[in-house]
Amino acid sequence: MSSPLPIKIHKTLQIGTSRAAPGFDDDLPLALRESVRGRPGAAAATQEENLWLSLAAHALWQRAGHQPAAPEPAAPAAPSSDSDTLRACPAQAERALALLLQDEFAQVRSEWLRLANAYKCRLPPRLLPGVLDMGTAHRPLRALIDGVLGARGHWLAKQNPSWNWVGADTDDVRLLWDDGNIEQRANALRDMRAQDGAAALQALQATWPSETPEHRATLLGCLSVGLGLADEAFLESALDDKRKEVRSVAQRLLAGLPGSQLAQRMLARAMPLLRVERNGDSAHLLADVPHERDKSMQRDGVGAGLYPAMGEKSGWLVDILAAVPPTYWSSTFDASPRTCLTLAMASEFKHTLLLGWSSALQRSLQAGYDAGLHAWFTAFLDLYLKSSGIHTHMPRDFFGLFGTLPFDAADDLLSTLVEATPAAWMRAHSSLIDMLDDAAKSAQRNWPLALSRAVVSRIQAGCAANTLQSWSLSYTMASLALVLDPRAIDAYENGWPKDIPEFAQWEDTVDKFLRTLRFRHDMYQSFQEQSV
Repeated sequence: MSSPLPIKIHKTLQIGTSRAAPGFDDDLPLALRESVRGRPGAAAATQEENLWLSLAAHALWQRAGHQPAAPEPAAPAAPSSDSDTLRACPAQAERALALLLQDEFAQVRSEWLRLANAYKCRLPPRLLPGVLDMGTAHRPLRALIDGVLGARGHWLAKQNPSWNWVGADTDDVRLLWDDGNIEQRANALRDMRAQDGAAALQALQATWPSETPEHRATLLGCLSVGLGLADEAFLESALDDKRKEVRSVAQRLLAGLPGSQLAQRMLARAMPLLRVERNGDSAHLLADVPHERDKSMQRDGVGAGLYPAMGEKSGWLVDILAAVPPTYWSSTFDASPRTCLTLAMASEFKHTLLLGWSSALQRSLQAGYDAGLHAWFTAFLDLYLKSSGIHTHMPRDFFGLFGTLPFDAADDLLSTLVEATPAAWMRAHSSLIDMLDDAAKSAQRNWPLALSRAVVSRIQAGCAANTLQSWSLSYTMASLALVLDPRAIDAYENGWPKDIPEFAQWEDTVDKFLRTLRFRHDMYQSFQEQSV
């Protein structure tokens, strides 16, 4: 079974021997490398000759195979692909996958697998071992791999215990839950939760008394899959666990569970702490911090958070507010989310209020989506983009929330924000660029074509005007290359100000950006080939 071309040799073919580092044949098998380098009586070869000799030797090595040291029992014959319901993988798509298995464009692997599933293609036989190893190492890819293995791939998976995750049935999952290590048991519990939440909870309750304190926190966190009020009683009991890590997990899950008793207790604590006083046309948001923290508050997680540069009691208020949906306050104050945030910005407790409310919004959006939460998210976006330094008052991964919004809502928000900016981005747009980076990292599909083109054109114009910070945008462009619609590759590749001296600071970043997008474009095109 053949293997992909060694990565160093492949890169040398791309960039040429004049730019290649010495030792591009280092990743050939040792015996093969020695035969290429040490030909008796031969004159010293040039770099180009060594490259072609290495390619020829590797090709011959692949075709020759090897003789086993001793005969082994014959494995059951592999099924014929003729009976497979999946179509053969197109040749160009196969070449793209070979590169992905060599860690070239590794972040595109899941996208290749999604395309293969969409086009109902089976994995090429020669790459099956590499893909199965990839699934063993990267659990999130397993479901995608399972859908494109085909009959031969499922047969092959049974020949290696490391690949026993393929087609695992209920008995296999239960066996891992009973006898696996902690990582295997946690994965099994998540799978059980996805299939039958109540049965999985019962399984955890049955083993709970015998679990080690370290394992309890890990396993309890698995209840986040399919979390519901049916889990509340067990989680409430975990609030009294001797282990702090276990209590913290229970507090976090209950605080994010709408209608839980903990959420109701937090609301009762929060209600007397915030109020709006109106005097004519003016209004002021007044906040009090808790004067003490009793055992009940400690049990519910008040004081568990760490907030640098914030007083202890202000931190208690953050923990309380974080467990109350922000829509409660806009309803109670009879004010829009934007007005609530404006009032908070004028308060002496600005940092506390914004951090508490943004944390609450984060939890609420992860639990579900509605128009009220959308209005709060939009208000925070507006405040973030207009207020200098406001990011210090919000959770670090706040804009990962784009991944929790319905696709159309997220696309519309991003398009509105980008279209409202000038044709050329400047340093003043660094907050928007950072936010786009977070949104791209959490995206679950390609951005719309119009949005993709608008983003790239503004970056290009900013480069031409030399109004962007190359060091910060370089990280964002790596994220954007994975979510921009690759159909506009020709537009992305043209329009860069390569004739100005300042472009030198952008050249490497833009090259990587365009190579990734070109690879993705060609990958999409390859799946449209007709299988032979």
